[in-house]
Amino acid sequence: MIKNKLILGLIQVAAVFLFFSISLPAENIVQSTWTASPPQIDGQSEEWQGDAMAFEKSVGVDYAFRNDGRNLYVLFIFKEPKFLSSIDMTGITLYANTLGKKDKDWGVRFVKKTVNGEQLIDYMEKMGQPLTEERKLELKNKPQFIIFAATAVNKKGEDIFPAAPIQEIDLPGFRIGRQQNLVLYEFRIPLASREVHPAGIGTEPGEDIKIGFEWGGMTKEMKETMRGQTRGTGTGSDMAKETATGTYEGSLSTGPGGPKKYSFWVDVKLAQTE
Repeated sequence: MIKNKLILGLIQVAAVFLFFSISLPAENIVQSTWTASPPQIDGQSEEWQGDAMAFEKSVGVDYAFRNDGRNLYVLFIFKEPKFLSSIDMTGITLYANTLGKKDKDWGVRFVKKTVNGEQLIDYMEKMGQPLTEERKLELKNKPQFIIFAATAVNKKGEDIFPAAPIQEIDLPGFRIGRQQNLVLYEFRIPLASREVHPAGIGTEPGEDIKIGFEWGGMTKEMKETMRGQTRGTGTGSDMAKETATGTYEGSLSTGPGGPKKYSFWVDVKLAQTE
């Protein structure tokens, strides 16, 4: 009799355990979709029609992932302008970790800048894009350019450039678009190892990775501007213009704490094949 009660009790415990194992949701993992044709990186969403969009409520952002054998592609849509913060100045950094950790030791920073010819030449050469003297002269003769800079960064936020010209992989890139009240960012990040290119994730199709997004807050230039305002060495938008570097332009009337920084992480399962 006692033995039967013990067996019945064990069955009940097992049943309860099984119920909760089934009922409790597994950790959310966003599935990347395999793409046979790489999307054009233009900041538009038409090519992403039909893709399942994930939603991050804390920042009002829809997002989706695609990949092929060479790159990870990301569509990132701001639905509420208040969460853009100072993204025009700071850009947005994507962190990727292949060990499932929220690690900021490495990332790729995407930022739109206005630069002069000399600065453009410097950026292109650091990115491993050799230029002829004729091309350099052509660039120097134009007063300014808009570039969509995409560079690897270390945990201090310092740029990491390739040690030699890059020819066999697609460079990281992005574009920004607008559709009605939406602001869209579209990214490309190579899957290649960081030995091949410092902006490479270092993974393959079918693998699991953790992706972090971060934007807003203060750049070094913005902090220096605010320190200058505090010291009384400059005021208003006159101090907020950095035309030499093209980092930002405009007023910093964002309150005593400055613009807010936003971030979140997501687990991503890369697609294996079509």
